[in-house]
Amino acid sequence: MSKLAEYLNRHTIGNVFDRPSICEAYSTDRSILKITPRLVAIPESTDDIRKLLRFADQLANRDFFLPITPRGTGLDKTGASIGEGLLISMEKFNHIEEIDVRGRLVRVQPGMTLGKLNEALRLQGMWLPVEYDSRVTLGGLIANCPSDDAARRYGGIYQFVERVEVVLANGDLVQLSPMSLRAAEAKANEDSTEGVLYRKISKILDKFDDVILDRSMRPFDAMGYANIVKVREQHSVNLLPLMFASQGTLGIISDIILHVEPVPPESRRLLVSFHDLKAAQRFLNFVCDLEPATVKICDLRILEDASDHGKKSELFIRKIGRGMAVVVDFGYGRFRLNKRMKRALEVLPEGTFCVEETPENTMAFQCIDNALLCYLNNDDRGERAPILDDVFVPSMHFGDFLDGLKTLEQTLGVELPVFGSFATSNYYVRPDFDCQSIDGRKKIIEFIRLYTQLVESCQGSLTGNGPEGRVKALMMGKTLGVGERQLYASIKEAFDPRGILNPKVKLGAEVKETLRYLRTRERGGIMTP
Repeated sequence: MSKLAEYLNRHTIGNVFDRPSICEAYSTDRSILKITPRLVAIPESTDDIRKLLRFADQLANRDFFLPITPRGTGLDKTGASIGEGLLISMEKFNHIEEIDVRGRLVRVQPGMTLGKLNEALRLQGMWLPVEYDSRVTLGGLIANCPSDDAARRYGGIYQFVERVEVVLANGDLVQLSPMSLRAAEAKANEDSTEGVLYRKISKILDKFDDVILDRSMRPFDAMGYANIVKVREQHSVNLLPLMFASQGTLGIISDIILHVEPVPPESRRLLVSFHDLKAAQRFLNFVCDLEPATVKICDLRILEDASDHGKKSELFIRKIGRGMAVVVDFGYGRFRLNKRMKRALEVLPEGTFCVEETPENTMAFQCIDNALLCYLNNDDRGERAPILDDVFVPSMHFGDFLDGLKTLEQTLGVELPVFGSFATSNYYVRPDFDCQSIDGRKKIIEFIRLYTQLVESCQGSLTGNGPEGRVKALMMGKTLGVGERQLYASIKEAFDPRGILNPKVKLGAEVKETLRYLRTRERGGIMTP
């Protein structure tokens, strides 16, 4: 490895490290896994990335396998941003290259974080309407394509990416964007890597036509390369959808062009506290018909726990108790906002505790988010790691889901308060397991098994709001049919013939190997939603 690092350092502007302490620093993401890479590369330019991939491809051609793992800020929750071979950190690809105010377009590097981008765009009166962790990179958003809190109204990151530049596994560079059928046919006739790629995908679309049609019937499932159903639509061909939720297994994005939106008018939130969960569900169903920007839910036990640690919101003037807190952001101009706020208040049962946001209590509303952060980081008995986040449960089965969580709490002997977004049916449960003990790690595996059964019994999906990675593939891989597995394998081979890009993520995940990578120490830093 030291000779490889020395050779790569001679041929790239950026740095390649093999020092154990540096490799150790990149051995974890937000998942429950730990995989220490042999080398860590921090490229300075697209040309660096091309050289690194070309080198790994040439090694694979000589039967020396050096797997490549791309990484942003390491916030992947499924173990897809850690790997054994060469880890490529995109931390220096963090610049805004161009802003077109009139056309509302921005050209940006994939290592730019969502928070930094929106800070810069707001100076121009624009923003990227994605409500997610501000530290996540844009490349990470595309690679995982999570369902953010505002996805119901704005459509998520998928709706805003116009074009990407991708470095393929052999080091070649391609531009992915929509093109007409005639242009795609002309591209497929070219004698180039890009032409070969278009020919292969065209054959895949024809060969697996029936499988792709069946796959289109499962819109709430990001497993595999689900967006193959969007590649050929009406009179256009677009390979860009395949990059979404691909988790770095098809190529490394080096440049992004985004469409952005004007900063929205003032919004106002409404906090409602329910102790009757059936009443909560009736209100949630009604308020979602009003098309709010976000509808967040939070088990009152989370707020109560935070209150016990000194983080009590001034909005709650009495004991919090048990039940569900609902925070609705209507996100409209003043007239439409007031109209929808009034309608929401009219359907609340008499005596229901509710608070409207005002300039005076805005900070108190922020305390609700801070209480969640407090809850996720205040338990001395274990770590509330994101074991199976971003699960999809249809709203019609939300009550069954809550009932099932009560049963699961009794079975495992742990509390499982839920939080998430009702508008996007995206939910989180964070049990506090001790990953340092054998019993704790056994409980993690048992939780994965039983929680998967619960989600499936509620007609939901572990991968409904995000891809599988290594962790969810423990339970999801066996659900694939033969035809669907062959389809995804063909897509992977078309982009990455030698299988060097993030192998054993998604389709290649192996149960025994993944279990071997379970962390035995708590992850440092703050746990976030």
